[in-house]
Amino acid sequence: MDDRTVYLQELKTAAMDGYEHYKQGFKDLEEAYLLILRPELAESLQKRNKSKNYIPKLNSKAKRIYDGLTETYFNNDKFAKLEPYINSSDDVIDKWQAAIDHYAESINLYKTFAPIFLRAPFSASCAVKVYWSKDRAMIDEVSLQDLYFDPGARGLNDISYLVHRIYLSSEDILSYGKRDVFKIENKEAFENKKPYERIEIYEIYELRGGKWYVSSLYENELLRDKIELRDGQPFIVGYMLPQIRCTDEETYVSAYGEPALMSMLPLQNELNVNRNSITDVIRQQVAPKIIFDKASMVERGELESVGTPIYTNQPSAVQVLPAGDIGGAMAALQVIENEMSEVSGVSPQQNGATTVRKETATMASIMANEGSVRLQGYIRTFNETFFEPIFERLAFLVWKYADPIFFAGFGRGEVPSFKVNLNTGIGALNKEVQKQSLMDAAKMIGAQFEMCLQIGDQAGAAAMKEASKKLLLELLPLYGIKNASEFIGERSGLEQMILPPQIPPDINPMQGGSNAF
Repeated sequence: MDDRTVYLQELKTAAMDGYEHYKQGFKDLEEAYLLILRPELAESLQKRNKSKNYIPKLNSKAKRIYDGLTETYFNNDKFAKLEPYINSSDDVIDKWQAAIDHYAESINLYKTFAPIFLRAPFSASCAVKVYWSKDRAMIDEVSLQDLYFDPGARGLNDISYLVHRIYLSSEDILSYGKRDVFKIENKEAFENKKPYERIEIYEIYELRGGKWYVSSLYENELLRDKIELRDGQPFIVGYMLPQIRCTDEETYVSAYGEPALMSMLPLQNELNVNRNSITDVIRQQVAPKIIFDKASMVERGELESVGTPIYTNQPSAVQVLPAGDIGGAMAALQVIENEMSEVSGVSPQQNGATTVRKETATMASIMANEGSVRLQGYIRTFNETFFEPIFERLAFLVWKYADPIFFAGFGRGEVPSFKVNLNTGIGALNKEVQKQSLMDAAKMIGAQFEMCLQIGDQAGAAAMKEASKKLLLELLPLYGIKNASEFIGERSGLEQMILPPQIPPDINPMQGGSNAF
């Protein structure tokens, strides 16, 4: 190997070693979600005829957070909106927004983000690859098992290199070789592979002088070296909670956050032990253990037959082994349940479950609202670290590569500045607040419209009329009406750019009429 290949191998090894220190923790959380009991523990319990159920508490709370995320991000017709900033104007932002909406619809954001939302509560970070392919934007989920980060970075913005493990077929690799994407010295190594067999390729992305470059490694062979990326590195990484670094920790990787349900894992294990113990006690009460003298000559069938007498010469030698008391275990379960609600932010009421203690409707409402506050904190961090960077990059790619029809009348030179506003809120409460706010704004616009009519201000009345239409476009989707534009006769931004303006019949010169000329 030459020096360059050795250097890239060292980068890959360092990044993968950083992942290895976190791998077991990631695996424990995944197994807790998937209700996987360790084989050695399951075997031990089975030998002793012990209960080995896995109680899906972490699983159910993860799904409740998933429901909250999907309701938050997909309860509006638009996932994200662009807003003017410094050197941009409303007209160019409107056209830009229409282009983003068009390409986002082709991506199918729900299909893309739903699996991410499900994994986010028990995953250290979420990662996607945002890039432009042919004539469309692409957002692909990337597993943390295949993405390794610069272990020396101090934060997400300080990452100077990362490694992505991909899997290509031999046909794909040879095709890239014919197109001079890869430089393949040993073609026989790929020609002898099965057509459907996937081959590991490591792509190393490096930041040099403010620009990103990519190199590709297959084992010890350098397939391409230091190819400049026109649009920068394509990966976006974010989390729900930041990770706290210990003072003397040397294995810290800043790209990873803290899984929202990480602190719930020991409670989940403790819950399994207590619940299975209760099950064992109940089984022992239904079918108690009986101690016999060896000389009593009692058969097993006599014990298992209900209602039949047991004959023995020594009745005093027959004893029933007392079963355990489940009262203390039930109290311990309630304590564990309360602690789970505290560390996860998801109360039993939010999952539609009842609690052992009696609670008033007010107390249940307070606990549900407190859980919403925790979820809002998750979403706020998720927005800042994950979704805003995704849509900033998506907006950049759309501006650079989208069909010119979307930007008719505008030159696409320097990228205008903008802000990303995500349409997020928590559940039914947020919808009601939005509805009330929009209704209050509608009253103000209505009052302003009447005043303009009274003083004869036709231009002001027309402006208030347009404002009222825009308000309805925001309000009607909150009532479950997706095609709000059809209700008020407004076209979407894409329709306005593609379709010609309609001429009313009374001023159409081809049809005649009172205003024809």
